[in-house]
Amino acid sequence: MKCLPAIDILDGKCVRLTKGDFDKSIIYNESPLDQAKIFEDAGFKEIHIVDLNGAKSGNPLNLPIISKIASNTDLKIQLGGGIRSVDSITEIFDLGINKIILGTSILNKDFAREVMQRFDLNKIVFGLDVELKNNIFCLASHGWNEVSDIDIFDFVDEINPIHVLVTDISKDGMMTGPNYDLYSFLKSKFPHLKIIASGGIRDINDIQKLISIKIENAVIGKAIYEEKIKLMELLNVN
Repeated sequence: MKCLPAIDILDGKCVRLTKGDFDKSIIYNESPLDQAKIFEDAGFKEIHIVDLNGAKSGNPLNLPIISKIASNTDLKIQLGGGIRSVDSITEIFDLGINKIILGTSILNKDFAREVMQRFDLNKIVFGLDVELKNNIFCLASHGWNEVSDIDIFDFVDEINPIHVLVTDISKDGMMTGPNYDLYSFLKSKFPHLKIIASGGIRDINDIQKLISIKIENAVIGKAIYEEKIKLMELLNVN
């Protein structure tokens, strides 16, 4: 299990939201670069960054800050938020970003297929953010402000991605535990999927349970900032 500490950037600051609600943001560090260095000094090699302004607007707006993190640390960066064109993907890779997360843009299945043809699939992560709608886990978009009618299972079956970041929006920032059933169902139906779990992780026991259902990676945010989980615990997970 690889655990990735999260940095969500809103208006230039390191924040956390609850259920993706921009009106419920808590600032944890005025400097995302300083926060990234905290993670690097603790021993992490890779972090997860979301440009929240980008996710809402459709264009990455915090790239100068993210570029500083890339150039002033040795951290590998997994970045999402407002990346919705081939040109944006190319520009961000040129900044030294290791992996790119695509969310809203891949609901256009033709674009999703184009990306899979043009780029290294080990550097592309499909962000599958879901909300229960008519008893179906449907994909959300535009900073989680819109929910489509696309069933996550139908999408994965049709598009056949490799790396996916799966977030149950109802769990995000709630510290009530991840949606284990969703991850288990995905893993059983699509054994090839490399799943990054995100949303709701509250302590090391949640990490151990994710390992037990064969989840390869996890993103941890609020539990770190609220000191419910120690960085050393995450580094020593196996």
